[in-house]
Amino acid sequence: MERARPIDRRRMASWIDPFIETLARQGWATTTEAFTPAQIQALYREAQELDRVGAFRPAAIGHGAEQTLRRDIRGDRIYWLDPEHPTPAQEVYWQVVDQLRRRLNETLFLSLHDAEAHLAIYPPGSFYRRHLDQHRGRALRLITLVLYLNPDWRPEDGGQLRIYPDPEAPDEGIDLLPEGGLLVGFRSDTIPHEVLPARRARYSLTGWLRRFDPLALLR
Repeated sequence: MERARPIDRRRMASWIDPFIETLARQGWATTTEAFTPAQIQALYREAQELDRVGAFRPAAIGHGAEQTLRRDIRGDRIYWLDPEHPTPAQEVYWQVVDQLRRRLNETLFLSLHDAEAHLAIYPPGSFYRRHLDQHRGRALRLITLVLYLNPDWRPEDGGQLRIYPDPEAPDEGIDLLPEGGLLVGFRSDTIPHEVLPARRARYSLTGWLRRFDPLALLR
């Protein structure tokens, strides 16, 4: 397999600390500097091809034996990435995520152990109701990272990510347009969020930075 080029350390240094400082201060942060347009396009084309060959599956809610399909709550289709066997486009993504994980550990002492991620497609008309990103009884996910892949996304296309960052005003949301290249990070355990109905196919790559899972030792 063709190997991806190493990430640009200077580019990484230009955004990572301000991103982390904002995340620590308000519980969420955004940047458009984490990936180049070419890197976003490569991930977008890969997602389209995976969809063309039927690799995506309807996303469920819940965890383990409690998983169930609820189209009235969540309408996206997903494809889980394998970090052990990445494509060149995915390898760049994993390199950036790992550097961010390491820097978060250095600055905020979060003890983040690993990451997981999936590509997601929201077909026209689909949405995801308000929720948190931690499964009940499994507080492993600490930081959610959503990278948008959509070219030329407009407000009328819908599909905004709505976050609810203020516990003092729990119904006051902030809408973020899912434009290609935007990376959104937020606390998985404290920031409720939802995806508003999309009017065209909406592509994203969602990852989670996680604590160590002691149950992994039993597998």
